[in-house]
Amino acid sequence: MAGGVAAVAVAIFPPLSGIAAQLFAVHMLQHLLLIAAAAPLLAAGLRLSPPPVTVWIAFVATFLFWHWPTAFQWAAGNEFTALLELASILMAAFAFWSAAFATDRLSHGARALFVMTAAVATDLPGVVMLFAPRAICVMPGENAPAFGITPLEDQQIAGLLMWVPANLVFFAIATWLFALWISPPRKLVTS
Repeated sequence: MAGGVAAVAVAIFPPLSGIAAQLFAVHMLQHLLLIAAAAPLLAAGLRLSPPPVTVWIAFVATFLFWHWPTAFQWAAGNEFTALLELASILMAAFAFWSAAFATDRLSHGARALFVMTAAVATDLPGVVMLFAPRAICVMPGENAPAFGITPLEDQQIAGLLMWVPANLVFFAIATWLFALWISPPRKLVTS
């Protein structure tokens, strides 16, 4: 639980928040910290059991909405909407991981599928950002040249961050759940 709180703090406070206002890739790093570090750590510590289908839809819809260029530009426009974006991403991801870790609603195999399908559904924005021929997502205060890169390279780094490290977390958790599903049931040892 403490690790989750620490990941939230790293994601939303300086110095990361200041750099995120200038580089889209660092803004996506904030999302990555919230979705793939803070939310699963918080969910593992709190052990809630929300309805899986509802939270899957809410998480994927929230993720896709905030990665739509128009919504992203609106959110990046001022501090309140930027915090709204980050808070809604964290809440949706927390609910998602809570359902993924809950053992009372779905089998291990169903939970593995739950995580894998969300990973695939949320890959699209990262792939688009990585392979787009021009920068379609830039921060209002974009300052990529100060960091030695172009806005397109900044966006490509952001897409790569969204695609690869996030999937490593999703796939690792899905693999763990799949392994639990196919492993033989443990027998109680009595003495």
